Order: sequence, then structure tokens, then C-alpha cells
Amino acid sequence: MITKIKRIFIISLILALPMLVSCKSSPKQVVPPVKKTSLKVNLECVVPFDDLKKKEAFKDFEADMKTTFPDYDIHLTFVKGDTNAYNTKIKVMMYSDTPPDIFYSGDEDFTSELSASSIIKPLEKNLKDMDYFNTVIPSAKLAGDAGHIFAVPIDEAYYSIMLINTEIFSQNGVTIPSNFEELKGAVKQFNAKGITPIAISGKSGTYLYNMLEGFACTIDNIITSKIISGKDTFSGEIFKQAATAVNQLIELDAFEEEAENVSEEEAANLFYSSKAAIYSTTSDKLNMASGKLKGKAAILYYPSPGKPDQSVLNDIVSGGIKKDSGLVVSSSTSYSSEAAKVAVEMSKYYNKYLYEKEGNSSIIYNTDNTDFKTSLVMNPLLGELLMNVKQEGKVNTGLFNNNISAAKEKTIKEASEGFITGILSVSDYLKEMDIAIKSK
Repeated sequence: MITKIKRIFIISLILALPMLVSCKSSPKQVVPPVKKTSLKVNLECVVPFDDLKKKEAFKDFEADMKTTFPDYDIHLTFVKGDTNAYNTKIKVMMYSDTPPDIFYSGDEDFTSELSASSIIKPLEKNLKDMDYFNTVIPSAKLAGDAGHIFAVPIDEAYYSIMLINTEIFSQNGVTIPSNFEELKGAVKQFNAKGITPIAISGKSGTYLYNMLEGFACTIDNIITSKIISGKDTFSGEIFKQAATAVNQLIELDAFEEEAENVSEEEAANLFYSSKAAIYSTTSDKLNMASGKLKGKAAILYYPSPGKPDQSVLNDIVSGGIKKDSGLVVSSSTSYSSEAAKVAVEMSKYYNKYLYEKEGNSSIIYNTDNTDFKTSLVMNPLLGELLMNVKQEGKVNTGLFNNNISAAKEKTIKEASEGFITGILSVSDYLKEMDIAIKSK
């Protein structure tokens, strides 16, 4: 009997032991507070307030993106100030506790400064994964010096071209040039009739250099990229042929008297008033030229100044998209891939606004591969140019498209002024530019 009672006691004790140990050794359990979590991606975006087109284009961006990105909270902030003030404010924001995820940089030097400090991230992999390059014109695939793409292009692309007044040509019985020899012949004919052959602004050296680059790219459409990378020089054979061609035009008095003092506005007025037959300018003037000349305008692509059998027009232009200019993504963002997607959407959104609302067709997106639609009638000249630049190998990277520092650009412009006045010979001009491009 005692044995049975003892067995019952021991069994009871064994069963109760875990409870006794638990009550004695377990600390008091504290239930952690429930954290409020958001399933949405939060992205802060910044664009310049003083850029009136961007201010207008993005005014409804936040609301419009709620459908495209329902799981994203996208906040857009406009920052006031000119380029320098804007850049300074962006720097302050980037080093604050709450840097923006996406912001606009229209200054290649500023983008380079940020990328050198690893403040912004390379985007080429993100862009490739999104099939981005099949939606834009070929020249949009523009990597910087480090071999990376740090900005999603957003701004219009413009090119160096020559425009002609077709009425002046027909009235004076001058054949529209189809090669460089015919261009020189047209210059002689117009001079004989007291008409300025080519209106050009020589005041800053910009348009003279653009003309030189225009001729050079007809011989080699990647010559500027070669010079930037150090694989060629201005003193090399390509630019030597181009500079010789421009010098021949100078010697033929192809430009206005004292062209080095002529502003861009004065050169334009000379052409629009039918006092000049040809106008060395950029493609953003196409609509104005057609309007002022009542449709009697046409693009004269640069004829190659190479060998006689290669001197024909080949529709290659120089200029295009600015390197490292556009929307950049902060390295500190918590949503790297999402930020890249929104940056691309912002770029498309802005270009769609330019195309559909502004009637500006000089966009970086290939409208054959987008849903952009416009009821506005495109200028035939601009349509012709844009059909051309959609093709691979038709655009040379413009040197002045954020591809060199402001200091180098200034030196090359000054040398170009010296060339148009005759102060610098062909060889001295090319040497000056070589020194500039190699400088720090």
C-alpha cells in the first residue's frame, strides 16, 4: 500500500516538475510593440523649378504615377535656382539624413563629381534589364569616361546642321550642292551675285567648331569619341581634312565680313532676311526656319571633304544626347531597382509631354517603339532628320555635348575664333585643340 502511494507521489512529482521549473526560471515575457510597416516603396524625386518646361511637364506627375506604380509613394519636389544654385542645394540634400532617391543633373561636371564620390549609382545594368535601349534612339547609349551610364537622358537631342534657302538657290540658278566641290562652287556663285554664301556666328567659336566637327564626322562618324578616349587626335588625318575644308571656305570668303564679331542672332537674321543662302546652325532652329522662309528651307547635310570619290553627302550629323545629363539615382536609396524604373518613367513622361503637348519632335525616344501620339503636324524637315538619326551610325558624338570640361570647351572655342579670323593656321589650330583636350 505504501509502495503504491509512493509510486503515485513520484509520478505526480515528475509530472509537476516542468511546471515548477518553468515558474521558477522563466523571465516575464514582454510582448514587443507592433511596428507599423508600409508595403509601399517610398521615393523622393527632385527636379529644377526654374526649368519652365520641366515645371509644367511634371506638375501632375505624382498623381499620374499612382496608376503606373500603385505600390509606390512617389514624391516630387521642385528646387529653385540657376544651375549653380540648384547643384549646391542638391549637394546639401545628398549629404543630409534624407537624400533624394532620384534627381536631375543637367551638368556633366556635377554628375562626374557625384559619381567620383560614389554618391550616385551606375545604371547601365538596370537600363539593359528594362530593355530601355530598344525604346530610345541609338545615340542614347552613351557611356561616360568610366564606362558607366550615370544618368537616364531626358532632354531633347539637337544636331549641328546647315540650312539652305531653296528660293535663293532657284532664283539665282545655283545647284544645291551634293558634294564638297559643288559647295565651293555655290560659294563662288553667290559671292559673284553679292549674296553671303554661308551665315555663321563666329563670335564664340561654337559654330565654327561645330562646322569643323560636322565635316570630320562625314569621314569617320565616331571620330569625336576617338579623340575623347585618346585613340585619335585633332592633328590626325580626319580633322586635318575637315580643317582644310573649312579653311578653303574661309579663303573663298564664304562667311560674312568680320564673322568673328557676328552673334548667333545676327547670323540668323541674315539668313531669314534672304541675304544669305546657307545658315550654319543647329537642328532646334528647323521650325523657325521653315516658318520664316514660308517652307522654302531645306537641310544641307555636310558633304565629306575626303577624296573626290568619297565627297558626297551621307546624311551624318554631329551632336545628339548630352553625356551624363539627366536623371540620376542616389547610391543611398533603399530601392535601387525601383528608383531606376521611376527614373526611366520620368524620362518617358517628360519626352511624351514634349512630343504631344509642345509639338517638339527632337526627343530621345524612338516613336516607332512607343505609344506617343500627337495631333500636331511635324515639320517635314525635322521628320526627315529624326528618321535619319534613328539609324545606327548616323550620329557622331558632339564634343560640346557635355563630353569635355567647361575649361577645355572654352579653350577650343577661343582657338576656333582665332581660326576663323586667320590668326591661326590649320596646323596651329589643330595643335591648340590637342593641347586643350589633353589638359586637366
